[in-house]
Amino acid sequence: MTVVLVDPRRPSLVPVEAIELLRGDVQYTEEMPVAVPWSLPAARPVHAGDDAPVLLSSDPDHPAVRTRLAGGERLISAPGRQPGERLVDAVAMMDKLRTSGPWESEQTHDSLRRYLLEETYELFDAVRRGNADELREELGDVLLQVLFHARIAEEAPQHPFTIDDVADTLVRKLTNRVPAVLAGEEISLDEQLAQWEKAKAVENARKSRTSVMDGVSTGQPALALAQKVIQRANKAGVPADLIPPEITSITVSADGDAENTLRTAVLEFMECVRSTEKAIAAERRGEDVPEELDVTPLGAISEEEWRAYWPPAVEEPVTEVQIDEALEPPDVQAGESVEPVAEVGAQPVPPAESPTGDAGDAQGPAQSADEAVAQMSTPGAPPAQTPADAPGNPP
Repeated sequence: MTVVLVDPRRPSLVPVEAIELLRGDVQYTEEMPVAVPWSLPAARPVHAGDDAPVLLSSDPDHPAVRTRLAGGERLISAPGRQPGERLVDAVAMMDKLRTSGPWESEQTHDSLRRYLLEETYELFDAVRRGNADELREELGDVLLQVLFHARIAEEAPQHPFTIDDVADTLVRKLTNRVPAVLAGEEISLDEQLAQWEKAKAVENARKSRTSVMDGVSTGQPALALAQKVIQRANKAGVPADLIPPEITSITVSADGDAENTLRTAVLEFMECVRSTEKAIAAERRGEDVPEELDVTPLGAISEEEWRAYWPPAVEEPVTEVQIDEALEPPDVQAGESVEPVAEVGAQPVPPAESPTGDAGDAQGPAQSADEAVAQMSTPGAPPAQTPADAPGNPP
């Protein structure tokens, strides 16, 4: 008497040692797909007739299975679960939700962006708090986002891919990045990091990346973006003094917008790096080779080249006017006359003659400082009048 247990995910795959046994009288439990017993020459349900020499099942907790094993019958079972098998269940569940769920069927890559960001931050908090149960749950939420996006990608009209393609891309990348470790070789940390960076550089060259800033996600928080950009700049040999203090020292105030201010400064710095790289590439290429035909990698850039081709700083426009104290009007008290100031080097202007021939009278009555200012500040106003008994007025 023998109990044969198969994998519920692949019930048609049976252990080799059970093949001959299944040619005879076999009973099977209810959860087995009908295609399995139909392919056997003499199979019947578990509750039909007397016990058969062989019981075929995919449920180790089925009462008939437990009873027969408790009676000492031989057990032939498929290999135990391999790591990651429950991922197959998760993929199948996501497929059903996408097909039948009213909400899931309407989602797009763009509509899920906010949830991916939220779940990532929640995972970050769970890591910081160190609670294992919370961490396991949040990892599952992030995994759901990965499965969701991969399932949506299957329906893309152009360049579709599946979750298996995602996993295959990851496996290929790791195989290329850390071949020695995966091959079982013993290498140092420095050797592993060197292999990683070398393989990554080759991958980037294949992607036709022309700048050390290519591949940096500008959608991440400004502080993380600044740190990533500074790391890239340091690896590329950008002199430290060319990195603006606006992205290495951050000021936060209640009435400011530190996030957008920092992001703007970082994006401007990234453009400076790209502009410099482009200028250096043009200089190395020369005038005889068109830019579109130049496939030579830019390679390392020296500190002198960074400085020589770095874009000049843009001067801020002057918004305040400095007034020379020498040009300010004298402090005139009320009642004092204002004498005109002759321009240096100008010829003196003779006084105009009055109808009576008295040059002094042609100047008219003297005005007070207050009256002179009032007259100058009111366009189109008539000349100021003086009282009849003002000093110097003719009787």
